[in-house]
Amino acid sequence: MASVGNGRSATPHTDAEPLSKPAASGDHPLVLAAVDDVPVLLEGVRVVLATRMAIADYTCAATVDELLASGIQPDVVLLDIRLNDGSLPHQNVTRIVKELGAPVLMFSQEAQPSVIQACLAAGAAGMLEKNADADTLAEAVATVATGEPWLSPEWAQVVSDPTWIMPHLAEREQEALRLFAAGLKAATIARRMGVQGDTVGTWLKRIRGKYIAAGRPAPTRTDLYIRAVEDGYCEGPQPL
Repeated sequence: MASVGNGRSATPHTDAEPLSKPAASGDHPLVLAAVDDVPVLLEGVRVVLATRMAIADYTCAATVDELLASGIQPDVVLLDIRLNDGSLPHQNVTRIVKELGAPVLMFSQEAQPSVIQACLAAGAAGMLEKNADADTLAEAVATVATGEPWLSPEWAQVVSDPTWIMPHLAEREQEALRLFAAGLKAATIARRMGVQGDTVGTWLKRIRGKYIAAGRPAPTRTDLYIRAVEDGYCEGPQPL
């Protein structure tokens, strides 16, 4: 396990293009984690990001087990899809999202759309190719740190394949979607489900991200209601 940064904020590179989104919703230095079994690549990612955003800490791990054992609470996790420990990609995503509650940005050269689709269904916030340029990498990290999904145009097209119609939603996400589609406000949903309002907001953002990945975006409440009806999470208007 290697951890670098030690709370020091990197000075933005003067030649870098400004990001379209802030590094984090509170504009604070980010705590980042990266899981990959190629140490040189991980160090390169750290150097690139440190010239483009403020980083409070950057922790590297070769496996998800190692990441979870580190005790870090990251704002974003960069995850290589194919690790050499035999772990399944979508299960790695599920573990990180469930145990750390952090958005996962898949960072890989994975060429199997079904694998990407399964990871997105498991809760990953997005996918970025390892050959992406430095500014795109920084923008992707900054975007998912705010709770928004990220997909490159190429992968957005891949996962919008008509064979990928209905995204997989976790049980609690399904419940939140049903209540939201019924017209309840986030605060009311939170009380009913026994969670904080921010948690409901996170679920709804994640649900929208999954529908974007499925090629069926739902940016408004009405759109999300339509998706919920289409996928059987709630009933549509009844005839008079």
